[in-house]
Amino acid sequence: MTSRRTKLLLFVLLAMTGCAAGSVLGGADWTDLPESPAARPPAVHPVSIVEADVFVQKFRTIMRLKCFADDLELLQGVEALPDGTYDMEEIREATEDHGQFLAARILLFDAAGKALAAKVTEVVHVTAPPAGLRQGELMNCFLGFQFEYEYPEPPEFITIRHEMVGEGYLLPSEMKVLLRQAGSDAPNFQMLKPQTPETFRFDWDRPVLNEDASEEDWQAWFDRQRETTLGITSYSSVYSFVYLTPYEVRHEILIPLASLATMLPLERADPMRLEVAEQDRATEDIRKFFSAGNEVRLDGIAVRPVFDRIDYYALDLRDFAVQAERKPVSLANGRVGLILSYPSRSPPREVELTWDLFNDAVQTVDSVIINGEKIEKTQFSTFLASNVWRWQADGSLPALPPITGVSAESLPRLPVPALPLASLVAGIAAVVVLVLRRPAGLGSRVPLAGVLLALAWILWPFFRMPLPVTTRFAPLPAETADSVFRRLHENLFRAFDYYHEPDVYDALAQSVDGPLLRELYLQIRDSLRVREQGGAVARIDDVAIESGGPESPGPEAGDTPGFRYRCTWNLLGTIEHWGHLHQRSNQYDARFEVALRDGQWKIVALEMLDEPIQGVVKTSLRKF
Repeated sequence: MTSRRTKLLLFVLLAMTGCAAGSVLGGADWTDLPESPAARPPAVHPVSIVEADVFVQKFRTIMRLKCFADDLELLQGVEALPDGTYDMEEIREATEDHGQFLAARILLFDAAGKALAAKVTEVVHVTAPPAGLRQGELMNCFLGFQFEYEYPEPPEFITIRHEMVGEGYLLPSEMKVLLRQAGSDAPNFQMLKPQTPETFRFDWDRPVLNEDASEEDWQAWFDRQRETTLGITSYSSVYSFVYLTPYEVRHEILIPLASLATMLPLERADPMRLEVAEQDRATEDIRKFFSAGNEVRLDGIAVRPVFDRIDYYALDLRDFAVQAERKPVSLANGRVGLILSYPSRSPPREVELTWDLFNDAVQTVDSVIINGEKIEKTQFSTFLASNVWRWQADGSLPALPPITGVSAESLPRLPVPALPLASLVAGIAAVVVLVLRRPAGLGSRVPLAGVLLALAWILWPFFRMPLPVTTRFAPLPAETADSVFRRLHENLFRAFDYYHEPDVYDALAQSVDGPLLRELYLQIRDSLRVREQGGAVARIDDVAIESGGPESPGPEAGDTPGFRYRCTWNLLGTIEHWGHLHQRSNQYDARFEVALRDGQWKIVALEMLDEPIQGVVKTSLRKF
């Protein structure tokens, strides 16, 4: 009698020499089960093959399974009797046991990663001919099982995972899933590997269309699903997005937690759950793992990654740009999001990105390359000879133009006071003549005083001596003050086009003076930081002044040129992660003080007059 291990080894050798023919099941329909072994020709299969027909309803899922009856030998230890036949009562008992075996190893999980309880509601046994079943004929028979799973509300997600790997198996079991949602006859077919979960999403308002739907209806349905899931439509695939910018290459990776667990050890007490404290330990291991692989070279130099984020996501989080709530995550359907930045002091001329982190669970990775508005796709695969993506500068990453200060030209000045010396002498002489007491009397002195006063009036424009006083400036015309401020205001936010902090500071210093420089840097950067997205800093798309002008009564005259300006403006910023964009407009109201410093106009004081008014967040998707 051939033992289970010997029989399986024979199957493997046959498969390796090309002699094995895998039998394909035709769907878990009880009408497909043969009446007797004679109904099918002999077949040899090296692994356990199970087909599942899954029907998902709002409050119940029905799963019908069909598998080869020789699994009773492979997994339940059934052996033929000495006369070469099988004990049919043993076959029947083993079939019942096999139903419980499958119920414990074919697992359904809800969105939170909790396993749903399976109830075996039907078992279809082997029907033996009158002469009984002889050794080897179980390979031509089939078993059938029906499981039911109940839940309190219509599920948005169901995850299926199987663990049909028996002791001593040399090859993994196969499980073919044909899934349908109530309200639609369109099937979803998946081939499941052992311990590699597959998640299915259900829209109960608009189920999958029937197969006879028009092409336009299908396209509209797919567009809606893509919009709802923000483009992340697969729950078992690795997503890769590479962003090229003038000062960094950013690689964003979304990987199923179950796949990651096959690539590096994730220490955990519960094999199907990663607790918060365990996530903290796993984060350090993930950093080391991705730092050692997937090399990125900028201009020929290998650059170590800076990990902007490592987050753990459950299925209830659709938008991976949002900071994930820290909570336990299931290995059945959890995912890990990584953002790795590779900084560069100047726009790179050449980029090389390698993906070499493959195993049986991750064999192919499709990557989207985003360079401004240019999008291309590439693929990394263990089946390819080279897994290096290369890019060379084509002018699409130009260096940012320098920010220049606003010079003060032709400032209106107040006239410098001057003494009319000759006129002043003549006037004093006239006064002296009038008040001088002489015998000649007043009548003779008046004409002389009049002549001197007339002379003082005539000499008034001449022989003037400027006074040694500080130059004073006249009020700036309102249009000049408006032009100066708008240029300064534009410079403030253009400075944040730069990536490195010293470059931002240098750019800000062209328009800001004194202690306000650091304060304003922090204020603007804080206004661009989006809390709910993990503190990510938005890219500035547009700054639009809604209203503004020199404050009444206008720029004042004085020894130091300057003015006060009240301004209301809208700031439009965008954050993009994993191929979808979040755009938000905030409104600000502030009073600025502008003064002249070393021939340049600078902002020297700022007072926020009200809390920023947050606009509506608009979400859009890249087309890739």
